Amino acid sequence: MSARESIHLTDEQLDDYVDGAMADTQRANAEAHLAVCERCRRALGDTRELLALAERTRVPVAAPPELWPLVASSTIHLAALRRQVLASMRGMLIGGAVVLVAATAVITWKLARWTSEPRAVAPSVVAPSAGHAGHAGHPSGGHPIPPIPPIPPQAPAAPRP
Repeated sequence: MSARESIHLTDEQLDDYVDGAMADTQRANAEAHLAVCERCRRALGDTRELLALAERTRVPVAAPPELWPLVASSTIHLAALRRQVLASMRGMLIGGAVVLVAATAVITWKLARWTSEPRAVAPSVVAPSAGHAGHAGHPSGGHPIPPIPPIPPQAPAAPRP
């Protein structure tokens, strides 16, 4: 058995050979293989017989007349149908656009107000005075908080030898 006989033609290659769709070099290789391979010659004959049978039994089929309006509406009248659909939805589309613009305006206005408001500053702690009446948890006339004395500045330390 030669190297050409060990590699048979595929169904796709046989179909391309019968249809004449092979490049010249591929066709020459296929013909050389067919000259020595009985199995591929039989497969080629079977493919040609199948194509001949299909050609003999082919019958034209007429489309039912009920299909014409469907075909016409999906091809010829498609642009007119699209315009009719858009015209029937015009009110809803305009209303949706108005709602979208209004929602965007409100969100933008709220966001602008939120970012432009000054931030609240936490109140500073104030020590109660001696005459202060006190508050919950502390009796009236509570203990005054003495002021914290300032820290005196320290002299710079002498450099180490």
